[in-house]
Amino acid sequence: MLRRPRWILAFVVGLLLASLFVRLGVWQLDRLDQRRTANALILERAAQPPRALESLISHYGLDPAALEYRPTTVEGTYRPDLEFISIGRTAGGVSGTLVATPLELDDGTLLVVLRGIVPSGTPGPPAEGYEAPEGRVILTGRLDDGEEPLRLGEPDPEDGVIRSISRIDLDYIDTWMDGDVLPITLILDTQEPVGRAAAPQPIPPDEISEGPHLGYAVQWFAFAIIALIGAIWLVWRAGTEEPQGVIGDGDARGPARGP
Repeated sequence: MLRRPRWILAFVVGLLLASLFVRLGVWQLDRLDQRRTANALILERAAQPPRALESLISHYGLDPAALEYRPTTVEGTYRPDLEFISIGRTAGGVSGTLVATPLELDDGTLLVVLRGIVPSGTPGPPAEGYEAPEGRVILTGRLDDGEEPLRLGEPDPEDGVIRSISRIDLDYIDTWMDGDVLPITLILDTQEPVGRAAAPQPIPPDEISEGPHLGYAVQWFAFAIIALIGAIWLVWRAGTEEPQGVIGDGDARGPARGP
């Protein structure tokens, strides 16, 4: 019976499923290792004292991967005429509209500053009641490399001026904004002077966690064990079943013959 195709197929399918589930479990463990490495990098850089942006760029160049998560200070002048928004955002449990205002540096380059979240429906840009302070300001915050663009891309802005955007896509922003835009953003923590208008809700640092990867890995390994045990059980059951058509010893002698 074990040579029958259906039992061979059942055993092979069980082994294939178990192998697939093990591979998925290993993949989740790899994701967990990557997450732990990223968390360690974030914590290490966040613990460093703020350095002037010019110093960081002089040391690391304009490499977003090398600058990301680093605390920094920067001086310049806000450009409210270039301010844009991103609706439907949530940060620190607060939902609303993200306000981004470019900061013009001494060399004329622009640094996109994510000033925070304002209530949905706030008129602007510039965000009414949450205007950036005029004149020279000193900002502290942490650097970020922006966001992945939409798969379908952002639509061309009306009149060539960005007023609203779905993602903080720095390549897109640099294409449509007058002036050279740095390939990093500043997530604002503090500014001097604070200005007379209300301050947007600051964007808190991302929560450091390992995510669900370990739990998913345990589930996939459990599925692999179940699939393997199921295949073995089916084959064992097939091998111990009495084949149909086999008759007992008493019947093997055939019917009794009369005298």
